[in-house]
Amino acid sequence: MKYIPRFADRQSLNDSLKPSLATVSGLALAACGLAAPALHAQSVTQVNSLEAGIGWNAAASGGDAIWSDGLAASGTKDYVVGSGFTLRTPIGTSTFAGNSLTIEAGGQLLLKPNNNDRVHTVNDLILNGGQITHGQPARTIAYQLAGSITLTADSTYDATGSDYRRATFSASISGSSTFSINLGSSDDLTISSASNTFSGEWFVSQADSGSVSDFFATGNGALGNADVTIGSGINFDVDYDINNTTKALNLDGIMILDQDHTFGMVQIDGDTLAAGTYSFEDLNSSYDAFFVDGGTGSLTVVPEPSYFALSLAILAMVGFSRRSRK
Repeated sequence: MKYIPRFADRQSLNDSLKPSLATVSGLALAACGLAAPALHAQSVTQVNSLEAGIGWNAAASGGDAIWSDGLAASGTKDYVVGSGFTLRTPIGTSTFAGNSLTIEAGGQLLLKPNNNDRVHTVNDLILNGGQITHGQPARTIAYQLAGSITLTADSTYDATGSDYRRATFSASISGSSTFSINLGSSDDLTISSASNTFSGEWFVSQADSGSVSDFFATGNGALGNADVTIGSGINFDVDYDINNTTKALNLDGIMILDQDHTFGMVQIDGDTLAAGTYSFEDLNSSYDAFFVDGGTGSLTVVPEPSYFALSLAILAMVGFSRRSRK
């Protein structure tokens, strides 16, 4: 025998038959061929900076709430570090629990690897003018910042203030702004992620005079399709062939040239190279102080696409003029 549910009264029966508002809305949108709007994660702002020893997933620091909702970071919410605030990583390997983390101008994410092989992960790190600060000497460690990094405004990575602050960005990197990399004496930063879509500018400088600092790109396509400026005191080494025909290389530091790189423009010590291919021997002869001995690669400079377009237009006009005279 078929089971028929019993209701205490007619009202209960009527209520049970009423579709939810969400269901009705979804059916109505579907009937019109429209998708239901996506629900956005709640935005939460930082209201107190963290004391030493307190990590980014905590709810409070010194008895005060860290976030505007008074709760620990949650995967259902987007978090914003505004001007004047600092968010610290834990000293151990950790993943930020929020859906996303935005660092605004004047705010900073402070990396504290505690001189150990740590991995700190942010699955959606947005740099909107903010700064990532390496806050601890790391002479012998393999420290990583993992996840993804998107630049929506000119932003900074800063490792100055102490020697041997070393790090690897295994995070994917995207955006079209300037990423300023400020290194101290004997610091190094490695970009190990591959096929990055970053299309802005890498602006790498050494703030502290002293031993040479290193900027390495090891993943295939690690630097994306971006301009590259290498300042004095920086040792620059790329482990794949760069092919950025619409971007520029400005070299005032020292380059290990063991690959074949192509740019739309190359400047070395302020000199702009003419279009063409330059072997290591060519470059070392003219700019010995800017290339490490023993190189095997080359630099190729190709004209801008606009140059080709202008050349074609001129040729077309000449051809038209010649035909008109016949």
